[in-house]
Amino acid sequence: MRLLCISLDACYQADAQTLLSLPHLGALAHQGVFCGNVQTIYPTITYPIHASLLTGCYPDKHGIAHNHKFQPNTPSHLRPWYWESKDIKAPTLLSQGAKAGRSAAAILWPTTGKDKTIAYNFPEALALPGENQAVKIMKYGSFWWILKNELLIGRQRVSTAQPHLDNYATLLCQQLLLKEYSPKAAIWRRKGVQPSRRRMMRRMPDMIFLHLVSVDAMRHKYGVHSKEAKDALIHLDTLVGQLLFILQDRDAFKDTIIAVVSDHGQADVQKTVNLNALIKEAGVPCIAQSLGFGAYIHCARDVRRQVFEYLDSHKEQLFIARALDRAALDDLRVHPSIPLAVDAVRGVEFIDNDGASSHKANHGFPIDWPEARTLFWLSGPGIKRNARLDACNLVDIAPTMAAACGLSLPDADGRILTELFERG
Repeated sequence: MRLLCISLDACYQADAQTLLSLPHLGALAHQGVFCGNVQTIYPTITYPIHASLLTGCYPDKHGIAHNHKFQPNTPSHLRPWYWESKDIKAPTLLSQGAKAGRSAAAILWPTTGKDKTIAYNFPEALALPGENQAVKIMKYGSFWWILKNELLIGRQRVSTAQPHLDNYATLLCQQLLLKEYSPKAAIWRRKGVQPSRRRMMRRMPDMIFLHLVSVDAMRHKYGVHSKEAKDALIHLDTLVGQLLFILQDRDAFKDTIIAVVSDHGQADVQKTVNLNALIKEAGVPCIAQSLGFGAYIHCARDVRRQVFEYLDSHKEQLFIARALDRAALDDLRVHPSIPLAVDAVRGVEFIDNDGASSHKANHGFPIDWPEARTLFWLSGPGIKRNARLDACNLVDIAPTMAAACGLSLPDADGRILTELFERG
């Protein structure tokens, strides 16, 4: 069974009515199961969540605590992110698929760089100052495949800004779906027949993971409910429709599981606060690492209680809604390297020392905010039709996708949503 997984970055529960009214995502909900109430993980930022979407694990197990590692002495624009797949410490759908002989593709999917098990890899790896973006993508991804597409269709990419990058990512996905379609591949696998690598490279991949980011970009730049964000939602539906059309034209729906997921919403920024400046002025021995509408607080173990008590007793002065000690972080399954954290007052964005935020909206908020409720579509063979799931956890998605494709994620924290499957 093949899998096409599409991530709609920054779409959330409040977008459900709009997205379900559109021709392609609306039809996909009728063809399968839709859930508009998915509890995402903490922290509500892209890389930890997308690692959970691959593993079914929380950050304390998969190892991705933030978008980038804690590097307080490095300017924010120079910090490398968690671009490499080796940073994920739990089994993923990609690694489990490789063990089962499945070919895979990943397009702009976080934390997939330098993954040799991905046959077609166009990873999200951003060039730092002094680096060339094209060279970096080829270094972290599938060099010859990226180069070939750059020569064949690179001119169709207007720019690397959004929505042009999403358009190009979808075009790459279309090229993969147009490869030789072999409905007998699943039968061969069940019989233990593994095709040659050359044969695998000619055919449609067994698993494709596509990350579309234009809604996130538009909301950061213009605001949650801006015209640009609304237009981006409609454009996402068009891109999804282009892929569904190819699957339909190739009669590939009969052995393809289609999953559409999202990671977090966004909320509008009303005020930015340099939390580190306030902490330094007060002489508190700690450093804040911004999450957006919250922050990790890094400090030595022997002053952890002192720091927590100061933060908790000076919430109003520091624009903090809640201070979280390690026990609270354990309950949230936050990576053990994080000593403390704080949630900001709603509307207040924390920025790092050298940062000057231009965000009109952001995420990184507590998981009890409405914007932390995300979306999930699932359709394909063996999946119920025109059904609704009241609620689930984001970590349930990966083991459910794995089960639908005949794979398993034995280390997942989430459960298989068996109620989505047809009986018999």
